[in-house]
Amino acid sequence: MLQGREYEEIFALADGGRALELVARNVNPAGAVGGFAPPGDIDRVRNTGDDVAVSMHVYGADISRLGNSIRREYALPIRP
Repeated sequence: MLQGREYEEIFALADGGRALELVARNVNPAGAVGGFAPPGDIDRVRNTGDDVAVSMHVYGADISRLGNSIRREYALPIRP
């Protein structure tokens, strides 16, 4: 995180790919560094502060060839 803070939820596929299971929650303040790789790279983030949040994402793939950073959208129910 470069500025502000970000709330992150990390998910795993569950029920044979028919649902998502919440596996971790993180609050990332300015200066925090995190990372993950497939297949454990399903997350949802949002700004939980009163100021602008700025994060930097570094990818190990050619996204100019593969497309944007959202490889897939999961419209699945979330298990608690």
